[in-house]
Amino acid sequence: METKVAYNQMSNFFNRLGFTASSVVDPVDRVDGIWIIRDTSQVNVRTSTVNSQVIHATVHKKDFEEWVLATVYASPNPTLRAHLRKELKDMVVDMEKPWLVAGDFNDYSSQHERRAFLRS
Repeated sequence: METKVAYNQMSNFFNRLGFTASSVVDPVDRVDGIWIIRDTSQVNVRTSTVNSQVIHATVHKKDFEEWVLATVYASPNPTLRAHLRKELKDMVVDMEKPWLVAGDFNDYSSQHERRAFLRS
């Protein structure tokens, strides 16, 4: 999930719900946060890559096929976003398991989808 708060502000809440493990990219100035939280009694998640735009993890649950999850919060900076796309394209070449790429790609199809907020 994308977030704008540091994980340590919410970790006790999630632990009480049974989500006892996490892979986290904390936001910087309320931007770019990504969390993968999980209940280790239900699923095994092995994180392989964590950077400011993506967390890659292999997900395994008993009696189910193992698969790969890429959780994305792409930079609004077009140059950094292009780097993420290249990283994902390079990964798919060697991908042998089912792969889900999900999140916020900070991309839009037309100017009408774009919003800007001015701070006063």
